[in-house]
Amino acid sequence: MKRVALGVAVLVGLALAYLLAHWTLIEAGREVITLRTREPDSSVRETRLWIIDDDGGAWLHGDRGSQWVQNLLERPGVEIVRDGTTERYEATPAPGPHPELHARLREKYGIADWWVRLVGSDRESTLAIRLEREPAAR
Repeated sequence: MKRVALGVAVLVGLALAYLLAHWTLIEAGREVITLRTREPDSSVRETRLWIIDDDGGAWLHGDRGSQWVQNLLERPGVEIVRDGTTERYEATPAPGPHPELHARLREKYGIADWWVRLVGSDRESTLAIRLEREPAAR
């Protein structure tokens, strides 16, 4: 019985260590924005994500099956909260491989990007999303 209890304790400890490492690599010391999308019932979903700036717009990268991606595909008007400031954007999916975007994510987020690719979704299930500021915000 003691071996079973020890085994369970080790598994719980490993799971907690994994969660802490994952959170630390993704959140700590790196820019993470809050994306606000509209749910089908018009409520707001907030999702914390990485962002890459590019010529007055920006890029997001996410799993096609995630709810926030589904929301912005159906309702492309989104808000980004960054450093306490909220701006409105129009989101446009950009299918296909985006090696430049992946390189910029690796450059900006370092080992955390490697970790997300290792334990997260594969490249075939991800989608690049271009964000352009809405005209009134320019």
